[in-house]
Amino acid sequence: MANLSIHSFSWIPGWSSDAAERVAPRAAAAGFDHVVVPLRDHASIDPDAIARAFDAHGITAVCSANQLPDANISSGDPDIRKAGMNRHRAALRLARDMGAVHVGGATYGLFGKADAAATADDRKRSAEALAELSEEARSFGLRLAMELLNRYETNMLTTVAEGLAFLDLVGRPSNLWLHLDTFHMNIEEADSLAALEAALPHLAYFELDQNDRGLLDRGQIDFAPFLHRLKAAGYDKLIGVEAFSSAVSGPDVARGVAAWRPLFADGDEVARSGRRVLDAYWI
Repeated sequence: MANLSIHSFSWIPGWSSDAAERVAPRAAAAGFDHVVVPLRDHASIDPDAIARAFDAHGITAVCSANQLPDANISSGDPDIRKAGMNRHRAALRLARDMGAVHVGGATYGLFGKADAAATADDRKRSAEALAELSEEARSFGLRLAMELLNRYETNMLTTVAEGLAFLDLVGRPSNLWLHLDTFHMNIEEADSLAALEAALPHLAYFELDQNDRGLLDRGQIDFAPFLHRLKAAGYDKLIGVEAFSSAVSGPDVARGVAAWRPLFADGDEVARSGRRVLDAYWI
């Protein structure tokens, strides 16, 4: 079954000029047809080279975009908001040029532990920006999505209820979608299956991620009920696999996701582990 994605940071500490050549054959050999390319450092992204390497192995890019303290669409400072819009537009162009189909991540604001709760004005500014950006993404042939994170990684959208309320604020545009991740749901949702049910009409990426962010078939989260429900619903968008380990992650990634322990030594372990789960409950 197509639309299976795996995060490139399972294999590499960060994106570099030779990353696509390293990751693409490994992902394809494990039976994945999409690979996540994080657009953290735009200067390190060569979209034409990524497109060539991915095409050679039948891989399609899935991109994640982020905001920065001085480029943030939710900021009250108009110059910072404008820089955030420009950063997102640059990310959309990079994604388009590498042949991606989807751009997600914390597209709505800053990633990281905040000092205070997000305000209604923060959400309103972000919603206005994403309404515009989602239409620009459509013109590039891209879906734009918002990943719901946990309280330590965002102060804005942590639950499906918050995500749906935000879509209402935006006006429920048809090209702005939700991205759910079981690691974050395990922290934030009182009933993760009920949250999945509510999100289904707006879901474009469902990511399998264990409670410790390690190998998928070792941990406390049972993926079977989620995958059974997605299959019963006829879900046909992206299913992703993600894991992080201090043995692989570079310092920026390790700090961002608190990957302080060596939970695996190589992304091939993650790919095999993820396929064991998918082969058992999805394919």
